[in-house]
Amino acid sequence: MNIKLAFISILTDFQRYGLLILYSVIIGLCAESLVSCSKWDEMDSLIIKDYPNRQEDFSLWQLDAFFEEVQMGYILRCDDGAIIVIDGGGTSTAPILKGYLQQLGGKVNTWIVTHPHTDHMNALLEIINDRTILIDRILHVPLDEAWVLQNEATNFDSYKRYMDILQTSPVPKIDVEVGSNYSLGQGVEMEVLGGRNPSITQNAINNSSMVFKIRSKTKSVLFTGDLGDLGGIALLGTIASERLKSDYVQMAHHGQGGVNKAFYTATNPKYALWPTPKWLWNNQPEGKSANSGTWKTFIVRQWMDEIKIERNFVSGLEGTIQID
Repeated sequence: MNIKLAFISILTDFQRYGLLILYSVIIGLCAESLVSCSKWDEMDSLIIKDYPNRQEDFSLWQLDAFFEEVQMGYILRCDDGAIIVIDGGGTSTAPILKGYLQQLGGKVNTWIVTHPHTDHMNALLEIINDRTILIDRILHVPLDEAWVLQNEATNFDSYKRYMDILQTSPVPKIDVEVGSNYSLGQGVEMEVLGGRNPSITQNAINNSSMVFKIRSKTKSVLFTGDLGDLGGIALLGTIASERLKSDYVQMAHHGQGGVNKAFYTATNPKYALWPTPKWLWNNQPEGKSANSGTWKTFIVRQWMDEIKIERNFVSGLEGTIQID
């Protein structure tokens, strides 16, 4: 055999067995975790259950903790077809979210930003710059730049980029105020319960998260963004607990380092929405055992057990899930 033929033979064997090895690895990974493989499938298209036969209500998707990143994103579809996005997640989520929105018609009627941290708003910025998704309006709580620079300088550049992109975008922006109400779709209303807290300079941007309730004839969902302990205490001191009560509550700051147990008790939810990757849910640093980290998720999980909620919806465990 000459050198040329020998090289071709070696290359052919390498391609054959290399592909076989790669295929075996993929099959092995799927066999090890069917859930993981199904979650990868979800990145290609939004899995939509049949919509209930109803009017003046909504379906809600809690998005997967894609790539095991800490981020938060929700899509809401009203029965009249209106599409609402809450936050959306970080930069890596943008192409996945864009695909989902195209699948739902390519238009967002209302995009709500709870607060301007990158894991909540970077997907929006990427989609604005991409210009393939039509956005009718953005609801947000802009903060004073000097205040951000003074109290959270490490996030000033990302906040400045956020405001620069929004200001140059033709999408209408609404600076929401506490007490404001917005119609999101037929029979689906949004009430703003909390917003800017300039007097709270610890964990500053998180404690100025927009807190709001979305409700219809059959259910209500309280969104808290990354509201911290001090922000939760302040809200409890200024609003009747009856207005906080909701069927679902989005766990503040991904279920760790957020509001206290008294806040969740006042909310009195049946269900908890956790925008939380699996490792954070398990308080498990890489390579370590469960509940060996410094995050407070196990403490908060205990609170929810004591409140006797019926179910935890955890993005890192269940992937993207439709809730009706």
